[in-house]
Amino acid sequence: MRSRVRMFNYFIAPSPTLEAELEELCRLDPKFLYTFPSYLEILLNRLAASGRKLKSLRKVFTGAEVLEDALRQRAKSMLGVEIAENYGSTEAFLGWQCPAGNRHINAEHVLMEIVDADGAAVVPGQIGRVLVTTLENRLAPLVRYAIGDYAYAGRGECVCGRTLPLLGRVVGRGMNLFRLRDGRLMSPWHLTSAVRNCAEVKQFQIVQKSIGHFTVRFVSDRALITDSEETIRRGFKKTLSGDVAVDFERVLNIPRTGGGKYMTALSELAG
Repeated sequence: MRSRVRMFNYFIAPSPTLEAELEELCRLDPKFLYTFPSYLEILLNRLAASGRKLKSLRKVFTGAEVLEDALRQRAKSMLGVEIAENYGSTEAFLGWQCPAGNRHINAEHVLMEIVDADGAAVVPGQIGRVLVTTLENRLAPLVRYAIGDYAYAGRGECVCGRTLPLLGRVVGRGMNLFRLRDGRLMSPWHLTSAVRNCAEVKQFQIVQKSIGHFTVRFVSDRALITDSEETIRRGFKKTLSGDVAVDFERVLNIPRTGGGKYMTALSELAG
């Protein structure tokens, strides 16, 4: 007799046997999926190439990496479901995205502050360091602990009706933010579209070598044509509003961190 038990959730973890995991995922056909954004992108590529579907899927949850808007839209188009971001760290579960699309701070369990270099709260809409004070860990309480992340301070109230405070977009670790000439930090996602729109690029990483100097590492079957390089350079110059030097380095692969995370952006000026 065939089993009528259906898998309700599935977690794609960093694994050297990812291909086998994807086969198992399609076999189980879960209703809920949790994974890193970079692994979600691989899944979408595999599904597109094979023509297979996840017919029972109702929701995708992501965490550990920054979810880009382009990937969110692609996932919604291909899978027909919304993505909800979770925001956590080793120290605490910090926040989550509600059905209205806003990010809420898990204020019932942690106190989170978004501050400038002097430790003062930034105004809503500005980027700052994330400080965390734990409210439940009695063995190792943390008070205004800098976890290394940067995020935008939230503003207003959410239409979902929840009263937990809002958090703006989480932009990543300090090593993933670019430094501008005036000392400000900039989210790298403003530059990624210039590279992502090149069809021949399979994977890439933007590295800031110095102020105004970037290297684009990319995986491709062939070198970029001159037009593609110039398009990327124009995109960088438009975003950064100044003279920018952009080099290109073709590589066989872009390694992940020890924890399996993929870094689209990396600043060599970060400390």
